[in-house]
Amino acid sequence: MTTVRPRALPTLIAPDVEAEALLRSTLDALSAHIAVLDEAGTIIAVNQAWRTFAHAAGYADNSHGVGMNYLAVCEAAAPLSEDAAKTAEALRDIIEGARSEFRMEYPCRSPQGPRWFQLRVTRPDQAPTRRIVIAHEDITEVKRTQEELARLSSRLMHLQDEERRAIARELHDTTAQNLLAITLNATRLGEGLGNAKEPVRRALSETLDLAEQSLREVRTLSYLLHPPLLDDIGLPAALSWLTKGFSDRSGIQVDVSIEKSCEPLPKPIATALYRVAQEALSNVHRHSGSKRARIALYRTAGMVHLDVVDDGLGFRTSRGTALEEAGQLGIGISGMRLRLEQLGGRLDIRSDSSGTHVGAKVPITLLESDQHPWSAPPPGDEDPSAA
Repeated sequence: MTTVRPRALPTLIAPDVEAEALLRSTLDALSAHIAVLDEAGTIIAVNQAWRTFAHAAGYADNSHGVGMNYLAVCEAAAPLSEDAAKTAEALRDIIEGARSEFRMEYPCRSPQGPRWFQLRVTRPDQAPTRRIVIAHEDITEVKRTQEELARLSSRLMHLQDEERRAIARELHDTTAQNLLAITLNATRLGEGLGNAKEPVRRALSETLDLAEQSLREVRTLSYLLHPPLLDDIGLPAALSWLTKGFSDRSGIQVDVSIEKSCEPLPKPIATALYRVAQEALSNVHRHSGSKRARIALYRTAGMVHLDVVDDGLGFRTSRGTALEEAGQLGIGISGMRLRLEQLGGRLDIRSDSSGTHVGAKVPITLLESDQHPWSAPPPGDEDPSAA
């Protein structure tokens, strides 16, 4: 009988290498600001990046926070900082074993100016002793790139809206007027034909029908591209026109609830909410299978809300895959979300087998972004990365 011996695991550290020195050099080689905590949340080691940041920020203690209780620092800052409160709560959970990881992005003032960091708190499962690793990674360049992309996307959407408005105006003022003139002339020709033969009358009648059909389609396309009601009267009137036309074309009944307090709205907000309603109703028609939908426009304190609700199948394909994950809704939803975020707003989507709720909300008055209290630099302050 052959005995199967367990396969030997590869040696992780060479016998002649001192583990502590290797760990120290590895931590110092990392760009993130790293601190290692014991099971009570006390800092027992920091790396070179942590020490350098603390020194540059003016932290005078040579210990660079070693011996300080990181959890206590976060709890002390919690009343003034939502981020500190979140970190303290997550750290307590990690210490108690209720979770193993926490991530959060936060802004911070530094000697080099405003910066963004990603905080990651982890407890390695394979560690022989309970240690917790705190890592603050500088993601300022990533954030700046994201901001540039957001500005570019905003510019592209603005140009798209302006182009739609220009095409709509051209279709309404020129093409539609020309088609109207054709129908009037065709009508006059019909009245003057007298005893013309039937083929001539039929050809003229078909020409008149085609011209009237084209006129209706051009007017519809013009309004869909950019309804003049949106600029001339406002969002409630434009939404009422949109839902009526949508019901006529799709056969889906739409109940509309619009508060009178929703006027007047700034043009960018009205345009964004109109586009959200347009895209959401399009999704109801293409994906939900619902025969009814509801639109509500209302205000709360400082916010304007738009809800589009249906009783359909939800964002699921026949194979049970979320449509957004499958990429069928991704572009439209991304566009809605981006429009709202550019105005300081937010898009929330809830979907299950009983239907889908698309909720958009935008602040009426855009507030300047508050500098987070926790972003103040150390020493002795609430920023644990320089504790």
